[in-house]
Amino acid sequence: MLSGVDLNYVRSVQNLSLKHLGLTKENPSVACLIVDFNKDANGKVISFGLTSPSGRPHAEVNALKKISKKINRRKLTAYISLEPCFKNKSNSCSSLLYKAGIKRIVIDSLDPNPEIHNQGNLFLKKKKIQILISNSVSRFKDFNKYFYKYNTSSQPFITLKLAISQNCYVKDFNSPDITSKKTQQYLHYLRLRHDAIGVGYNTLIDDQPQLTCRLNGINKHLKKIIFIKKNTNSPIQNNNFQFIDYDKNSLKQNLYDKLLKSNVRSLLVEGGLSTFMTFFKIGCYNEIVLTKSKNNVVSSSAKYKIKKNLFDGLLEHSNNSYGNDQIIVYKNK
Repeated sequence: MLSGVDLNYVRSVQNLSLKHLGLTKENPSVACLIVDFNKDANGKVISFGLTSPSGRPHAEVNALKKISKKINRRKLTAYISLEPCFKNKSNSCSSLLYKAGIKRIVIDSLDPNPEIHNQGNLFLKKKKIQILISNSVSRFKDFNKYFYKYNTSSQPFITLKLAISQNCYVKDFNSPDITSKKTQQYLHYLRLRHDAIGVGYNTLIDDQPQLTCRLNGINKHLKKIIFIKKNTNSPIQNNNFQFIDYDKNSLKQNLYDKLLKSNVRSLLVEGGLSTFMTFFKIGCYNEIVLTKSKNNVVSSSAKYKIKKNLFDGLLEHSNNSYGNDQIIVYKNK
């Protein structure tokens, strides 16, 4: 059973995992804290590591290499947000922790990858290392939901994003942005967490979006997906885009197959309204991020208005104010 001190360190690794979120390629963003309990019952952090931006080295490797060789290893505890890997037996994180002399390990979550799940845990137990798994609500799982979705279902995680005014209009191509610059900055963090960003063909032509993640100091390559209905005239030629043709009856499987073939495990669908509604009506999404302005749109076509009760009955995951706007996240049941 975990102590209050343990739980505090578990929360620390959960929060620390956010630092490289979206930057570790196909690997999740994991954190590892090495805490020394030799002289203090509350422990002292002597090292930490994060999954490297390239996906490797893993967090445990980065944490272990910073520990002094002189320190007594018997009262060290490693707090890790994900079960240590045990894929390559001689050079796995589980083996390295054992060889480093760490006698106690607290894991926030077992690895959902079927090739790894519980193997690191069992290996370390066989080596007489004390392993504890947190039963607290895992923020790490929520942060890395795209990783968990793919590894438990072999399907990509689909997020639909929509910005609406107080009176339920979406942006047309001639009007100013509906939500504030602060909210739009938040949406770049949402882009950061995904492998790809998608829009409909009409949005590409009419709005000419950049489809990039524009955050200072971040160099994130997002794949650009353009949805085009079948039997539409040939799209513009551009090697920067991946065109996916569809009809509503085959959208799900066709999309999943093409995304996974391109190693896209998470997709953010940003519009326009027609594309959003196609995905929404057939339930082809895992999450909806709705950004709602307190301002009204006073002049726009009826085709840019959604029904006020469109989202009634959906599972609301969170509802927060963000500057002058409201951000509501719905989960697909």
